[in-house]
Amino acid sequence: MTTTKAANVAFPALPAKLSRLVQFPTVSSYDPAEEDDGAFLALKEELKALYPRVHAAMRREEPSDRSLLFTWQGEDASLPPAILCAHFDVVPAPEPQNWRRDPFSGDIVDGELWGRGTQDIKVLMASALEAAETLLAQGFSPHRTIYFAFGGDEEVGGRRGAGALADLLASKGVKASFLVDEGGPISLGMLGFVDRPLALIGVAEKGYADLVVRAKGSGGHASMPPRRTAPGNLARAIAAVEANPFPPRLTKTVRSFLARLAPISRQPYRFLFSQLWLTAPLIVKAFSAGPTTDALIRTTTACTMLKGSSKENVLADSAEATFNVRILPGESASTVMERLGGIVARHGATVSEKHAGNVIDPSSESGMDHEGWKAVEAALSAAHPDAACVPFLFSAGTDTKHYKDIVQATYRFSCLPQSQEDLKGVHGDNERVRLADLDRCAVFYRALEESL
Repeated sequence: MTTTKAANVAFPALPAKLSRLVQFPTVSSYDPAEEDDGAFLALKEELKALYPRVHAAMRREEPSDRSLLFTWQGEDASLPPAILCAHFDVVPAPEPQNWRRDPFSGDIVDGELWGRGTQDIKVLMASALEAAETLLAQGFSPHRTIYFAFGGDEEVGGRRGAGALADLLASKGVKASFLVDEGGPISLGMLGFVDRPLALIGVAEKGYADLVVRAKGSGGHASMPPRRTAPGNLARAIAAVEANPFPPRLTKTVRSFLARLAPISRQPYRFLFSQLWLTAPLIVKAFSAGPTTDALIRTTTACTMLKGSSKENVLADSAEATFNVRILPGESASTVMERLGGIVARHGATVSEKHAGNVIDPSSESGMDHEGWKAVEAALSAAHPDAACVPFLFSAGTDTKHYKDIVQATYRFSCLPQSQEDLKGVHGDNERVRLADLDRCAVFYRALEESL
């Protein structure tokens, strides 16, 4: 591993520690047989060496093989606790030859740390623990109890990890004030009408569903096909879904997002965002024009996988397509399935869940008047004083869904500056983090933990 030193950093040991965690290939899968249990076990053991003060001062529990819970006891038992979350599993790197550095090398080169987990999301676990490690070295103890809840299967739904952690906390009678988990980044240049970086704090999360659209047909030899085949019917059903998108709607979160953007936007956007009673139809039309903004105002359906006959000259008895659906707050999984079912039925197709029990309704929307928002905003000002803090509708899925019954408010934020180019590494090739950004991530967690 080639290393370079970053000057004037607050957490000089952090890059080497994150590098070590990246080297464990904790790839999660819906098929447990495809997972390397030894990698998960070894990572959890390695934490004892990397964070000795945390282990000496906090209670460590493992309610399952894919979970870790650290309890940092607060001085004032009357204060409701806070929960800081992250996950230590990662997605596969199926084509490592496309990477400029091995995806599990943890290489540090030219001011960047490479590998799976450097953005999604071992970086948050390492930063939160390193911040606590340095605070403990200075004799600090928090006013309220802080739980560090780390799951090891977020990428496949989080049941064994965050699900077990939430169950354990519920059994202890925990009712937390707020929870902070991965979420929106500090956006760099993604919105051309704002000159400042934008810290996108996810105050709500879209629901999630993997659905199968299936069409049946008559099997047989492909030399004597019927007029309509199962794949043909499926194709027409897919086309019908794409031709009938869900209706757009400005949710409470998106309205708050635009209200926060208004004073820092250039004209005419400042006017458009501040006068939604008049300009909402224009906003909807503009947001519908691009996939990033379109996802903020409607339930989205994306056809991602297709399956038909297993042989070139055999007619398919059935054909199926997988749709990945992200559900807008205000709708539900049942209403989504009802709508899609009605669309595809006209083409002889049906809709069903692909993974039983993994359909998730949208979250509730957390407010900006809560102490959790104020704590996150204050910590952000310490780490990135140039960034504007704005509420955001988070379109991806997180572990936060498992904690909804034991927290008052939930905030989804990954304190890393990201451009469109940076985002390509999340679940893609060449995932990496800049060392300067890594250091500021730990500054954020230190400021957050000091305030609790």
